[in-house]
Amino acid sequence: MKKILIVVLLVAISSVTYAQNKKNTKTAEISIPGYCCKGLNATIEKTLAYERGVVEWTLHQDKKSVTVVYREGKTDPVKIEKALAANGVRTANEKPNPRAIEKLPACCQPAARGEASCNKM
Repeated sequence: MKKILIVVLLVAISSVTYAQNKKNTKTAEISIPGYCCKGLNATIEKTLAYERGVVEWTLHQDKKSVTVVYREGKTDPVKIEKALAANGVRTANEKPNPRAIEKLPACCQPAARGEASCNKM
């Protein structure tokens, strides 16, 4: 009987915690005009995975954007765009770090600089 009570309490606590975390989330769509091809996906995903407060994201290759669900108070769209730019990804409001551009795949570097778009898309 005690085991059942403990399991029920743990489930109740975890569901309350999950509900509270969902209440504090917001969604933002971030435009990535420097998106070139799938070669940039790993950089975007790694950046978002390590950005504090980002809960989940969906990359829209056709629209050159990413939809990000984040925790309000932990981060915001401006911080997310700055993190992407620091890793070489050109966003609508931020220019990428020139040193980080050099680490991108060769086909993505001109698009990140704003010179031309990639032929691989």
